[in-house]
Amino acid sequence: MSDTVRIQVLISPDEAERFDSYCRDRGFKKSTLIARLIREHLDVERYWPQKGLLRTQPEGQPRR
Repeated sequence: MSDTVRIQVLISPDEAERFDSYCRDRGFKKSTLIARLIREHLDVERYWPQKGLLRTQPEGQPRR
């Protein structure tokens, strides 16, 4: 997995405790579950950008 990118997120202590418990109870590794949740969310949103296109938001376009 040398093509991976590290993402860091900040959550409240309560959310962190809830997430830790969930992963422990369900046997998930945190990073694996987070990556899966991101993929699933992007799939549900049907978001598949074409590689190589501009990554910036065009001027005048609202952000989603």
